[in-house]
Amino acid sequence: MPVAFATMLAICLVFTEPAFAQSSGAFAPLETAVQMIVDFITGPFGRLLAIIAVIALGFLAFAGRLSWFTAGAVVLGIGLVFGAPAIVDEMIAAVGN
Repeated sequence: MPVAFATMLAICLVFTEPAFAQSSGAFAPLETAVQMIVDFITGPFGRLLAIIAVIALGFLAFAGRLSWFTAGAVVLGIGLVFGAPAIVDEMIAAVGN
């Protein structure tokens, strides 16, 4: 019996592999929740809201009640919402992190 145990212990010690880049996972639930929010806003729901906003701009223009400030704010807002991941990635790359 001791020989079998020693053999199994030796096999387990020889064939183990270390996990070098394993994170602690302390913030994993928070990261998951925040990623779900980002995916919700920049995903299909956000796209549909942007389409509705552009349609509303069209109705305002058709009625002659569209101000250029409103149109610019909507277009800039849509650009910032959907361009946010690329903008943040460029800022991080510029800092050199």
